[in-house]
Amino acid sequence: MNSAQSPSEMMDGLPPEIQSKMAGLFEWFHSHVARLEEAYRELMARFDRISRELEDKNRDLTSALNENEKVRNQLKSVLESMDSAAVMVDPHGRINLYNAASEKIFGIASHHALGEAYEAVFTDMAESDLPLMQTLKTGEGLTGKERYWKVGEAYKPIGYTTSLVRDPEGAVLGAVEVASDLTEWKQMQERMQHAQTLVAMGEMAATVAHEIRNPLAGIGGFAGLLERDLDPDDPRRALVRKIVQGVSSLNKIVSNLLVYTRPMELNLHRVEFGAWMDEILRYAEVEIAKDQKSIHIVRDWDFANPSVRIDPEKFQQVFLNLIFNALQAMPNEGTLTVAAAMNEAGWLSIKIRDTGAGIAKDHLARIFNPFFTTKEQGTGLGLAIVQRIVALHGGFITVNSQVGKGTEFEVSLDARGTVHG
Repeated sequence: MNSAQSPSEMMDGLPPEIQSKMAGLFEWFHSHVARLEEAYRELMARFDRISRELEDKNRDLTSALNENEKVRNQLKSVLESMDSAAVMVDPHGRINLYNAASEKIFGIASHHALGEAYEAVFTDMAESDLPLMQTLKTGEGLTGKERYWKVGEAYKPIGYTTSLVRDPEGAVLGAVEVASDLTEWKQMQERMQHAQTLVAMGEMAATVAHEIRNPLAGIGGFAGLLERDLDPDDPRRALVRKIVQGVSSLNKIVSNLLVYTRPMELNLHRVEFGAWMDEILRYAEVEIAKDQKSIHIVRDWDFANPSVRIDPEKFQQVFLNLIFNALQAMPNEGTLTVAAAMNEAGWLSIKIRDTGAGIAKDHLARIFNPFFTTKEQGTGLGLAIVQRIVALHGGFITVNSQVGKGTEFEVSLDARGTVHG
């Protein structure tokens, strides 16, 4: 049989009744094949539609997952860059969040905290119940609280806030604590209180100084007249001279007190540091020669003579005070080093270093306080005035000292001339 034959050709020669049946079968076959072809086309169209929908869903899901991952990474970056500690526990009290600041504040590495029971990690650091566990148990958050935690061998002031964590349906996921180290804030608070006390003392001292100055001038004047009228050989002249010296000393104290308490105005100029400092050191060389001391001066400039914007007169007072203090700390011999260096940010560091007796450790914290002095003839205002002048220029001064080895004062100054009024 030829496969290219039509149905009518295939049925030629067959009996009529067979041809009739065969024609019916061919008709039935063609109709069903047509329906199958239509069903197949519909099925393929539906498959294409479902495939496109799946592709769209996959794209949306991938985009959502990428967005969730992005948000997750952003949240992680935020938590890791925070200065405050963030600690979270699950409903069973196990730590499942512990950021970098937590390691710094609590002194516990993350691999010793994550996955561990909060109470096992922190119980030894607290003196009472743990606030985060209280919140987890009671559901009540704590806001703006403060307590001391034992970190290492010291107690550290910690400010903290706790809250319960729930999912959108309200199920409890755990509790979170955000904590901050208040050590620097406490120190700043103490400095502010100290500064307020000094301001009050300064105002009172200025009033007293003004009241003292006039009668002091009268005492000095009358004592001078008395010394003039006494014979040169009169033994009472020595006593009168003591009075004159005492009045002079008191007048110096009052004058320094007024300098310290009255408002300062800066007259800023740009000066070449190396030449300007050389001029100041010449005063030191005269003082060394006058006292016949064997003191060597070392100049150490770590730059090519930069300019600096300062009040030259007031800063001369700063460095003369520091240099003469250094010379007095070396009774007979030693080395006075003046070192200066400029960093990339434009800050100038000037160090005044001696090889003298050094400053006792219990005195170091008080040397900038007004009226604190270890010298018999000292007024206790020199370093207080130095610190004030440096601060007005927007700089700061620090000191390091070892008894028997010497002292180093460092003045740090913005060479561009930033002023804090």
